[in-house]
Amino acid sequence: MTYSRDPMTFEAALDMIVDRIGQPAALKVARRARRTLADWSNPHCELTPPIKTALALDCAWRASGGTGAPMLDTYRRLFESSAPSAVAVDQGALPDLTVLCIKEGAEAKAALVVAMQPSATARQRREALQEVTQGIAAFESTLPHLMVLQPP
Repeated sequence: MTYSRDPMTFEAALDMIVDRIGQPAALKVARRARRTLADWSNPHCELTPPIKTALALDCAWRASGGTGAPMLDTYRRLFESSAPSAVAVDQGALPDLTVLCIKEGAEAKAALVVAMQPSATARQRREALQEVTQGIAAFESTLPHLMVLQPP
C-alpha cells in the first residue's frame, strides 16, 4: 500500500533515498530486512532509522550523485522548527516572509543563470553562491511559521 507522506518527515526523506539508489542498495546500506525498511518509510509506524544508518543512507544518496543529505536535512529542519517559542514565531509574519522568499529566490535564480555561462567570472560565481545562500535562508525562515499552522 502506498501512503501519503508529509514532506518534512523521515519517511519522505527515506523514500527520496530509496527512489534514487534503489531498494536493493538501500537494504545493503541499512543492513536491515525489507520489512524494517518498509516500517521506517511508513508514516503510521513510529520506527525510524538509527542515526548511524541514517548517516549511511545519506552518504549513499550523496555517492549516487544526490545533493544535500535528506535524513540530515529533515532532522535539521524539524529541529529548527520544533521550538516555535524559541524562534519567536509571529503568525502574522508569513506574508512578509513569503515576499522575501519570492525576492531572494528570484535573485538566486538570476545569479545562477549568469554563473552557469561559460564566460562567467569568479566574482559572478561567488555572487551566485551568496544569492543561493540567501534564498535558502529565506525559505528556511518560513518553516517555523508554517509548522505552527499545522494541525497537531
